[in-house]
Amino acid sequence: MRALLQVLGLTLLGACGQDKPEDSGAPPPVDSPPVDTGTSDPTDTGQTDPTDTSQTDPTDSTVPTDPTSPADPCGDPSVIPRFSAPAAPALTPVDGDPDHGSDNIYAPDVVRVSDTLCLMYYGGQGSNGHDQVFLATSTDCHTWVHWPDRDGPAPIVANGSANHVNDPSVVRFGGEWLLYYTVAQTGEDDRIHLATSTDGFTWSPQGRVLDVGPDGAWDDWKVGRPSAVVADGELRLYYDGNDGSNRHTGLATSADGRTFARHADNPLVLNAGAVDVDRVGDTWVLLHEGHSGTLALTSADGVAWCDQGQIFGLTGGDWDAYGQVTPFLYSRDGSSFDALLFGGASDACWCRNRIGLALPEGVPAPADPDAGCGGCVADSDCTQACRDGGYGVDGWCAAPGSTDPGACCACVGAGG
Repeated sequence: MRALLQVLGLTLLGACGQDKPEDSGAPPPVDSPPVDTGTSDPTDTGQTDPTDTSQTDPTDSTVPTDPTSPADPCGDPSVIPRFSAPAAPALTPVDGDPDHGSDNIYAPDVVRVSDTLCLMYYGGQGSNGHDQVFLATSTDCHTWVHWPDRDGPAPIVANGSANHVNDPSVVRFGGEWLLYYTVAQTGEDDRIHLATSTDGFTWSPQGRVLDVGPDGAWDDWKVGRPSAVVADGELRLYYDGNDGSNRHTGLATSADGRTFARHADNPLVLNAGAVDVDRVGDTWVLLHEGHSGTLALTSADGVAWCDQGQIFGLTGGDWDAYGQVTPFLYSRDGSSFDALLFGGASDACWCRNRIGLALPEGVPAPADPDAGCGGCVADSDCTQACRDGGYGVDGWCAAPGSTDPGACCACVGAGG
């Protein structure tokens, strides 16, 4: 029987021409208890059958079954596919760039703007030890390039005087773009802040929107790592809460994206951190990080949760040998789970991460968007040529095999 978890939650181109400096800024292992789902061989994907709820770890995210809960509280666990292990990360830190100087990027969050433009927001740690929020772009939501230059990323939300700015979660709600993120002014003094935008590229910080709970509450020490979801006319904000000893998942809701009310049944899930939540069809899915891979829960209402155990294990590569942090569920249109993104931990400290992307089994990776355009773009590529020429924010090969500068690259602007 399933273990019910009660929620205590696209113009052609005319010419191609967290604690922080002392800590890594990555999620500390001590905040997320090791999860053992029986996959001890790092070359084994460790994937479980999402319909088999017997593969759970009693030390992770479990609370007793509530006999008064609805008869079918888990939704449809089969919305979680089995994933193929990627051979290499999808996005890595830029060597030699001071903004990426700590060799540590993670916390991906993807927004599909149009059929030809996707934006990935992520956190990166500089050589000064401080974290900031960055952006990467893609024409297919699979092949990613740092923004504004593949070799020169620049923060879109800078840390300013704060120690740590990271963990972006972006939605479009009420006619504007909203970016929720963690800010720690000093040490690990995490609070949740908001930035707004009209285009998804230029952001204006608005300040704190969720503070810690009152003294003695389960979240009275810090709150952070938000996951924002728009559903049924409201904005749901799932988040990490910590009282200094324990780390759990809570929920706050808002009608305007700025004023939030905590759910009465918080905390929703115990001992689960750096979560990402989204609705796939009619089923809510919550992902959380682990030392042996990515774990998941499902729910019919986003409040009462059922543990589905580990859904994807370590790839067998060095780049995620020590775990998968800050996972993200990408869904193209809300009807299916189309990709799993995560921070691959290449060091036991969880302080040397790069971003991985896994596709469901049987789904081929898209063709390289710049394939066949080498004669046109020389040492660059269509993505960078579009940017350098001022034609748009991204691009791909419009005429594979062509060496005609007037026909090689297609560019897409910010509006898609």
